[in-house]
Amino acid sequence: MSDPHAPPLTLLLAGLGGQGVVTAGDLLLCAALHEGLEVKKSEIHGLSRRFGSVSCQVRVGSPLHSPLRGHGGVDILLALEGYEALKQLPWLKNDGVALVNQFWLRPGAAKAGADASPPPTNDPRLQWFPGTDEAHAIEAPRSLNYYMLGVVAEWLPFSDQSWELALAEGRPSASSASNRSLFERGRSAAQLQYRRGPRVVPR
Repeated sequence: MSDPHAPPLTLLLAGLGGQGVVTAGDLLLCAALHEGLEVKKSEIHGLSRRFGSVSCQVRVGSPLHSPLRGHGGVDILLALEGYEALKQLPWLKNDGVALVNQFWLRPGAAKAGADASPPPTNDPRLQWFPGTDEAHAIEAPRSLNYYMLGVVAEWLPFSDQSWELALAEGRPSASSASNRSLFERGRSAAQLQYRRGPRVVPR
């Protein structure tokens, strides 16, 4: 179990409507509760039917006086889309980490003839993961959020049992096996990334 006296940890989850950002935040909250930790969650749903921005913050630890941290107050940014990651970077601490899915969807406000290539991404806090490719490889694109949860699981001091209990929350569905498979693929990818540098949150 995690140390209940550890300083609070703030995670910001971001992506587009339909990517499962809110669901991922709920599962993070469940995992923290199974660890016996104090946790608060806030969310902004956005325009999900038009691929609008969706984000939520999950704060874990004690004491928690607010469900939100401001600019420069987030420890971990978990982003399911590239532009959303760059947009949310001002919220991230200078020594924080951004775990980002390698997927770019040109913002709807861009002109039809505008360059769709990704902008420069040389911020050293960014870590990139092939979540969309992995989800399509097993024909489960709607389970991308589980892959990214697997990624962030390696940055969090939660036990395997707490994650197992969190993933089991809710109704069983035809996609349960895909969800679990992508979660494990995300964890494996994160473990490989750790060979390049230290964890932000030691396990």
